[in-house]
Amino acid sequence: MRDEGIEEWAETGAKIKFIRVDGLEAGDALSPDEALRYSTFRMEKRRSEWLAGRLAAKLLLAGGAAGKKLSSFEITADSLGRPSCGGALLSISHSGGWAMAAGKPGSGFLGADLEKTEERHPAWYRDYFHSSELPKPEPSEATRIWAMKEALLKALGLGLMADPLDIRTDEKIRFSGKALKRYMELGSPSFSVETRPLPEGFWTAVAADNPG
Repeated sequence: MRDEGIEEWAETGAKIKFIRVDGLEAGDALSPDEALRYSTFRMEKRRSEWLAGRLAAKLLLAGGAAGKKLSSFEITADSLGRPSCGGALLSISHSGGWAMAAGKPGSGFLGADLEKTEERHPAWYRDYFHSSELPKPEPSEATRIWAMKEALLKALGLGLMADPLDIRTDEKIRFSGKALKRYMELGSPSFSVETRPLPEGFWTAVAADNPG
């Protein structure tokens, strides 16, 4: 398995793990329940992406637990559907042949997203961005903002059940609609969002609560 190393992002305090999707094998890395779920995927692309995301998360967790088998880190879901392991919140994403996982000890608000930079249909720019966020279509900046929105929606445990327009990223991050309701239900935590152009040709965004 190709190990791309673990990075710590200072602004959010999250640790990040990237791995390539292709050529991975489950081996003995999955718990019995995970292996059963893995066997149910019929589409090879979905199987490969799911496995890569789980392996990225397990390698991230194992970084601080030398000698433990990866199968001992079972990735489940919390009450909001967010990935977790032993009560520790995680976030998993994959795009364009890469997978990544993010983790932060003690976090109750964590989301991460990985997006390949590419040109999109004009309707995508119109439907998901306020004009103040993206005055004109530009693939790289649009991908960066989209990754931020996705990361925040994951941290809120909403995914695309909420309208991406419920999150504004211009000047400061603001919520409305379902996003605001969930944010308030979570106690309106103070948080940071960090974006980096990683891997090459992609944008990765991480949203995490601030300490204290």
